[in-house]
Amino acid sequence: MINSIMDTCREYSTFYANYLNKRWDNISPMEYGLVLVAIAVIGWLLMRNGARKI
Repeated sequence: MINSIMDTCREYSTFYANYLNKRWDNISPMEYGLVLVAIAVIGWLLMRNGARKI
């Protein structure tokens, strides 16, 4: 039972890792810009919330 669950998780993770690698290799400039903006917004939110805890 555990082995089948582990195998299923491994297959899904391998599939999605390969899918994301192929998608990243064929990313357009606009999609790359959206990734950078998303990273900037997440970083800004984390830094803003971190300042409140001090």
